[in-house]
Amino acid sequence: MKILVVSDLHDDESALEKIIARAKGYDYLLVAGDIGRGRNFLEDLLDAHPKIFLIPGNGDQDFFEEVCGERCIQEKRVEIEEGLNLVGFGYSPPTPFHTPGEYPDKQMYSWMKGLPIDGKTIFLTHAPPFGVLDDVLGVHAGSRAVLRMIEERKPLANACGHIHDKEGVAVVGSTSVLKVGAAKRGRAGEMDIFNGEVRLRNIGL
Repeated sequence: MKILVVSDLHDDESALEKIIARAKGYDYLLVAGDIGRGRNFLEDLLDAHPKIFLIPGNGDQDFFEEVCGERCIQEKRVEIEEGLNLVGFGYSPPTPFHTPGEYPDKQMYSWMKGLPIDGKTIFLTHAPPFGVLDDVLGVHAGSRAVLRMIEERKPLANACGHIHDKEGVAVVGSTSVLKVGAAKRGRAGEMDIFNGEVRLRNIGL
């Protein structure tokens, strides 16, 4: 199974066109939030792939879940192929930009702790786990709540975005982490999963 992961489009039409073209070669398209402020832009993204799942970022608008419907997996679990499942959680800890989807980590963890995450879960989050590819001007901008969930529940993989200029692959305990750069900067990630083994890499759109 091949999965394309993107995040942080921020209404960029060029990124959207590249995603639509690139997604054709993948089994699933996962979008880790901060898509943009335009309803029409979001609707166009939903047409990019028949198996697309999304979560809201800290900057997405209040119509996000209404427009996305069942393809929004915020605080939901979706069973997919080969005994795998997806669980999603968007938003971010507070930022200097005071966007609508910012919450303290303590509050985010209170929402996350009931999520049905297990060793066969791909945990899709907007914010990266705290301390993992999350440095912004010498300060960690990731989520302690995401980190705690990974340490406690040990999902197979975590895919995340949020920090535009940071990307890479890391390991937290037994969980593989794919941190993707901003799609508006032409960046994405790829997950290749076969027989319970997961391979992650960062790619250009």
